[in-house]
This record gives sequence, C-alpha cells and structure tokens, in this order.
Amino acid sequence: MATGYRIRLTVEQQAEWARRWWAAGTPPAERERLEMVRLAARHSVPWIAAQVGRHEQTVRRVVTRFLAQGFAGLADRPRTGRPPTLTAAHLAAVEAHLDAAAARGETWTSPRLTTWLAETHGVRVNHEYLGARLRARKYRWKRTKRSVRHKADPALQTQAKADLEGLTA
Repeated sequence: MATGYRIRLTVEQQAEWARRWWAAGTPPAERERLEMVRLAARHSVPWIAAQVGRHEQTVRRVVTRFLAQGFAGLADRPRTGRPPTLTAAHLAAVEAHLDAAAARGETWTSPRLTTWLAETHGVRVNHEYLGARLRARKYRWKRTKRSVRHKADPALQTQAKADLEGLTA
C-alpha cells in the first residue's frame, strides 16, 4: 500500500498558500483543499481525512491534483450542464431599468419585467424566477397598489406624486 502522499512546500509555495488562505474571496471548498495540502506535509492521509471530515480518497485526490497541477488544481472545476439563462449582466440591466422607472414614478411587476426582458434582451424566464433572483441580490422594487382608483382620478394622482416627492426629499 502506497503512503507517499507527502507534500514539501517551497518558500514560494508557502507564500502563495498564505496569500490564497487569507484572500477574502477564497471559496470555502478551496480553503478546505488548501488545509489538506498544508496538513499533507506532516500527517498521513487517514489522519487528515479524520481532521477535515472527508473520505480518505478525497484527500488523496486533492493531494495528487496539487502534486500534478499545483495551486491551479485546487480551484473548483467548471460545472457541467447548460449555462444560466439569466446572467448577472441581465440582472444589472433590470435593476438599472427599475431605478430609472422609479425615478419617473412608474411601478413594475415581475410579470411585466419578464416581458420587458424578453423584448429588450431576448431572455425568457419565469417571473417568479426573476423575482427570486432579484431578492437574492437584496434588490427591492416598488410594490403595486391594491387599487387602480388613482389612475382615473387626477386629484389622487397629484396627491400620490406629492407623497412620493415628500419621501425622496
């Protein structure tokens, strides 16, 4: 049985390890792999697996990938499957459109937003999915009114505009 899964980090590799470990944007899975690499310098694979709570074969796979590819082998590999239909750029465009519409005093619903998105960007998504993605980004837009009475009465329209201007002032 082979037990030769020891890693000897050079000074440059130790500096790179520390940089990646302390970087703010390091994903948790990559940080766990970095820990496996650090521990592989002093401990056996079964001991490392027990410490990090992973299977021994997982530790062996991570160490082997590091020995073959270096730090590049520790990053998450691309996921399979269809790429997302709604990208961050689309969501940013929706948010910008909603901000401009709010400045004009317009109210948008998620079904209306999905229609706008399909017409302007050619992206067709379910309105509930779009709303969930916007909420996940902590974005809020105006809620629709329960009544449409204000649409027919000019006095109510001016009162509502005055109320809105009072909120933004």
